[in-house]
Amino acid sequence: MKNIIITIFFLFFVFNANTQIHITNSSSEPIFVAIAYYKNTNSFSGWVSEGWWKIIPGETKVCGSFLKDGDNTYYIHAHTAGLKQKWGNDAYLAVNSVDAFKIENCDKPYVLKGQGVVAYQFTKKYVHIGLLDLYKDYVNYTD
Repeated sequence: MKNIIITIFFLFFVFNANTQIHITNSSSEPIFVAIAYYKNTNSFSGWVSEGWWKIIPGETKVCGSFLKDGDNTYYIHAHTAGLKQKWGNDAYLAVNSVDAFKIENCDKPYVLKGQGVVAYQFTKKYVHIGLLDLYKDYVNYTD
């Protein structure tokens, strides 16, 4: 009976485990990071962007834990203060240029009509997430 309970707990954990996105700032200035991911629930299906995580030089921070088995794509954007240096080169997605945010349908042009909402360029990232593969993706930003 004890083995069955342990097995059930393990399977529950594995099926509900999320991939963590670890960001390391190896640049000489603080960076601000935003992530976009696909969300599929009973109430919403679509791309969601959220940020800003401030990461000081030399720091590694978990900036998301939302990718599940079956998801293998997310987007990431980073920049220094004043947008002096920017990282992102694939898709333009909606962010709030000033405040912390979470924007549903960030890939749709109509969301850009919100207060302070603009489009920043994000880089597309691919990860492997398997049933028994609790994956951590590490992204390193340098000058």
